Amino acid sequence: MPIAAFAAPSPQVSANATAAPESGIDLDSVLAAAGIPSPTGEPSKTPSPIRPPESKVGSAAAEERFWTPDRIAKAKPVDEQTARVAKQNTQGSEGDATAPVAASVSEKRDQVGLFFFVSGDGYKFCAGTVVPAQGKNVVVTAAHCFDGATPIHHVVFVPGHGEKTPRPFGVFPVATSKIHMVPAYKAPGGFHTATDVDLAFALAAPRADGKNVEDVVGSIPLAFSSGFNHPHTKVRGQEPNSAPTECDAPMKQSTTETAGEWVGGVFTQVDCAASTPGTSGGPFLIDVDGRPALAGVVGGWKTGGDEPGTVYGSYLDDDAKALYQAATTQNDPPSTSTPSASATPGPSATPAPPTPSRPAPVSSLAAEMEAFWTPERMQLARPDARQAAREALLSPKARALATSPSKEFEGIKEVGTFFYATDDGYRFCAGTVVPSPGKNIVATAAHCFDPDDKATKLVFVPKHNATTPRPYGMFPIAVGQIYMDAAYAAPNGEKAATDLDFAFLKTEPRSDGKNLEDVVGSIPLALNQGFDHPGTQVIGYPYLPDSDKYKPKQNPLTCTTPTKKFTTGNSDGWKGGTFLQVDCKGYVSGTSGGPFLIKMGSGLGLAGVTGGWKTGGHSPDTSYSSYFGDDVKRVYDAAVAGKQPDPRPGSALPPGETWRDYARGIASGYFTGGGNNSRERMDMLVWWKDGEVSLYRGANPEKGYFDRETRVQAPNDTWRDYAVEITAGDFTGDSRSDLVVRWKDGEVSLYPSVDENGFHGEIQILAPNDDWKNYARQMTTGRFSGNARQDDIVIRWKDGEVSQFTDVSERGMGTETQAIAPNDTWVHADEIASGDYTGTDNWDLIIRWSDGELTNYQDFTGNVGASKENQLVAANDTWDHATILSGGDYSDNPWPDDTVVRWTDGEMTLYTDGNGTTIGAEHKIVSAAL
Repeated sequence: MPIAAFAAPSPQVSANATAAPESGIDLDSVLAAAGIPSPTGEPSKTPSPIRPPESKVGSAAAEERFWTPDRIAKAKPVDEQTARVAKQNTQGSEGDATAPVAASVSEKRDQVGLFFFVSGDGYKFCAGTVVPAQGKNVVVTAAHCFDGATPIHHVVFVPGHGEKTPRPFGVFPVATSKIHMVPAYKAPGGFHTATDVDLAFALAAPRADGKNVEDVVGSIPLAFSSGFNHPHTKVRGQEPNSAPTECDAPMKQSTTETAGEWVGGVFTQVDCAASTPGTSGGPFLIDVDGRPALAGVVGGWKTGGDEPGTVYGSYLDDDAKALYQAATTQNDPPSTSTPSASATPGPSATPAPPTPSRPAPVSSLAAEMEAFWTPERMQLARPDARQAAREALLSPKARALATSPSKEFEGIKEVGTFFYATDDGYRFCAGTVVPSPGKNIVATAAHCFDPDDKATKLVFVPKHNATTPRPYGMFPIAVGQIYMDAAYAAPNGEKAATDLDFAFLKTEPRSDGKNLEDVVGSIPLALNQGFDHPGTQVIGYPYLPDSDKYKPKQNPLTCTTPTKKFTTGNSDGWKGGTFLQVDCKGYVSGTSGGPFLIKMGSGLGLAGVTGGWKTGGHSPDTSYSSYFGDDVKRVYDAAVAGKQPDPRPGSALPPGETWRDYARGIASGYFTGGGNNSRERMDMLVWWKDGEVSLYRGANPEKGYFDRETRVQAPNDTWRDYAVEITAGDFTGDSRSDLVVRWKDGEVSLYPSVDENGFHGEIQILAPNDDWKNYARQMTTGRFSGNARQDDIVIRWKDGEVSQFTDVSERGMGTETQAIAPNDTWVHADEIASGDYTGTDNWDLIIRWSDGELTNYQDFTGNVGASKENQLVAANDTWDHATILSGGDYSDNPWPDDTVVRWTDGEMTLYTDGNGTTIGAEHKIVSAAL
């Protein structure tokens, strides 16, 4: 919850904050190579022009609220370093008895501190050191602290963390996207195989007052390629809420052989008895003309070593320098000098366009994917899980398929295979390149990539075949570049929206910077071309687990066959409809997303992809496709524009311009169909700027969630000029939703049993008064007390006080209790909503704070302090544009755990199936105003 922004003073930096060059180490030239002036002994008083003081102030304030001293005290070392502690405790050893002992020190090094973050199993910490950068914002640490194996959030850097002053200089937030390490280390198992590059540079955002970390505490220069032998190297370590320890010992070269999964190499080594657990990322500080310079961080070999008393670090060589320069210029991390796979040029018969005179930029994402997707990994990939039923229906005879009307071939360059990783292994699906302005779009089946898959390492490989698995290289797909209809992406969408089983994916360039379509060409979409096409070519990559022949490292199948119209009713939960059908033998699981290519003009056109009815059919000899009509064009256009598609026509909701310019309030309730015992979904009541009130009936996702508009009240001067806020609940006890309206003069009115026929009388439940007139700010209704009705109203007042009015009815406002006394935090609660997001009898409060943070107060009972606080969305620059929130029941499950949001640009979003950790799955139901 928001509090006043933390503003620690900027202290003078001690003399050890910066360093002059060591003999033989030209630090000035190193810094100059990155465009950074040689550091002075004192922090700059001028804010960096790259990151203005006001940027992300709200985010820093939110992290300061989150990282309380109690949370800091609970933080544990990163998992990779627990082995050293466990081994030391088991052996009872302090390491080499002759080694220097790491002891508590009083010498301040404000530039050294701790990262704190939330990982899958709790709070974690790792050490880091501020280094010079033009943006005044770079902290160096070990890559294994943030290797990506487990999602992390709430990442902050706390410089000068101490025993009695846990946040002496405030906290500096770090976005995970701003943690730079080489791709080889981020790859699965990278901390085993890339031990020589266990180094990361994190770009910290300013603290709450806008100051950058280097301006506040100064920095310690890096000593690249400084050699291994330094007699007085100080290794600093620390645990939360404790004094730091430091060991003064010689640094030396250590050459290790590969051991098990750990790849050997040459590392820096320091022997310090009883090294503090949690020293991962801590600095190796060498002496340069009497001042410190950083020659390494604890990491590298076995993520710093698993023997008590000895720590290692990756050597700061040219690869480390290149990574540093990439971080300071906010470029993509470079690949290391280790050779990796590169894109193989296409066959000479179909050459790619000539290389332009100016070299195209190298795509580091593509290079990373090429290194990951080796032919061996491709061979491990399996079909999309939903198509396994097709393979299961094969007879033993079909499994031994040798010849059939479908025949093996090398493929065509416009058709290829997606490869991706999921929680249960590697998967693949087929796709076809289609023309687009960005020359980067591939068509496939939506069921290959529905939200349950959680695909990572996603790439497209044109003309994948047995002889040359990557004949044209590979083209990665970044997060957020999968486009499909929202109805298909919804829970159970594959069964409820069988006619929408198509998707478009937007690829990144391959590693040499070339776009997909420039390399392999494309096949145009054949939209609204009917169902009868006699010479259709169907291509697919079947998977037969009992046959070595049909594996992902294989040739595809091709089949020429007529298409026909297939119409079916609903069956076994699958929504019926009209589909395109082909009959080709042996098109088993794995063929999903493969093209139906019809003759169009002088070439081919894409008229369908294997999917649709039962995700392509549960027979190995018959396949289906959703019909390629206007809906395909709608989704394709959205992909080209780089946005998720609007709901298809059928939604009753007006366009974004109407919501942006005229919507004043939203209330969720059971207004149609006879009450919540007989209605599956709530309806949305909207109050407009001109006083009109409209009712939108709740509906299935394929109808855009709202299928009918009814005017409850015509435009009028009373509502236009005097209504302030609306909320809905069951105040009269008839299981139908009633509306409560707050007026400018402080009056509160109840409109009982509102429905499609309009209002049915008005009851004054609170007379005009100065308190509600002058001080009431936000209001929501929920089930917060002992009865089973949604009849309790929560009010946030101007001074931050929050009140609950229990058992509101036609007789009055019920009983008032104080949920929280006046305070400076809740004045920042800009929007309030409610719902049963955590599945208990009591509802939860949803608060959108002024800094964009979104918070759930679980099982609210009229006492803010007694409710568990769950952060759903961290402070950000997006959610402060959410101007209207209303919780309700708009999805298939029977609970009010969904949230409607109106944004400042007129976009309307529905978040379904929220809980105590997330606001839910996002569905755009109205596009933003143009």
